[in-house]
Amino acid sequence: MATTLKRIVIIGGTGAQGAPIVQSLSESRRYEVVVMTRNARSRTAQSLANLPNVLLFEGQYTDEDIVRKAFVGAYGAFVNTDGHTLGEKAEIFVGMRIFELAVEAGIKHYIYSGLFNSLKYGGYDPKFRCGHTDGKARVSEWLLAQQGSRTTPSILTTGPYINMLQDGMFMPQVKNDGQLLEFTQPLGPFGKIPMVALEDVGVYTLWLFDNFERAAFLDLQVAMAHVDFRDVVCAFNELQEERQGSKRAVWKPFDDVSSFLDSFGAPRDLPLTAVFQSDGAGMTFHENFTGWWNLFRANLLERDYQLLDEIHPQRIRSVREWMDLTGYDGTLRQVLKDQWLGSPALQETHLGGA
Repeated sequence: MATTLKRIVIIGGTGAQGAPIVQSLSESRRYEVVVMTRNARSRTAQSLANLPNVLLFEGQYTDEDIVRKAFVGAYGAFVNTDGHTLGEKAEIFVGMRIFELAVEAGIKHYIYSGLFNSLKYGGYDPKFRCGHTDGKARVSEWLLAQQGSRTTPSILTTGPYINMLQDGMFMPQVKNDGQLLEFTQPLGPFGKIPMVALEDVGVYTLWLFDNFERAAFLDLQVAMAHVDFRDVVCAFNELQEERQGSKRAVWKPFDDVSSFLDSFGAPRDLPLTAVFQSDGAGMTFHENFTGWWNLFRANLLERDYQLLDEIHPQRIRSVREWMDLTGYDGTLRQVLKDQWLGSPALQETHLGGA
């Protein structure tokens, strides 16, 4: 049976950010959602396919013919490319090219999942360069300059997920038979991170699609709150005491970023990606995430929390609220797919205990 729902194509829909976006669009019953995936038989893809008004489209978004086919008949698109796979240069080209294909297909509303330009925020000091964020930011700036196009862009700028307390750069080292969570993140004495709750990104994306006039050429920069690891430790210990739990958390930060990154086991000369970008312009894992941490240590990012309250009045606003909602206790839960940041690596390095 033909549907009267507006069709939205999601690129990156099976990832940590994409899956809750697919879920929110599906639950609204206002859109038909087409999820592009490399493997339609994967567990995540199949779980999304079981949602109302969700279809799978198997293919790789770097294949232009595949993207063209996916975009046929679509009203909108949400595009989240993977900089850790593509590399900085390829992500810029692919990000621009997919928008051009959207224009070609007559898509009306195009939402790009962006990140902050760490290098630019840092006054182009090279110590702030972070390829996987800077590449996306350059695409965002280019998209917002496409005035007069028949396809209207919006940007959903996110950032580090608070969910990475479960799997990623924010995981603690678990010691004393699981009773002590030791956070070692090198945030420095004045650093803050505008952490994003994945539980809320779907609501923000749905708002962008539902409010075309306000969303046109808008860079919606979302976050839960500006957080440091004193906040994390305090919230965890308070909740443990209230629940009469036995676990405790401490923050014992590394003095330097490189030593912290070494704890993930990635060699210092390891390329961030060697899939599409293997020349000298590619950054190493350590170079990329040194710029990332330097930005947060300098506390240079701002967010308009009043606007976010207006858009999503029920949004998560604090570390404690997120921990209470998710029942966080320091246990590993897969969030990321990255080789050196996702669950397999952390199982070895952070959950072994010492």
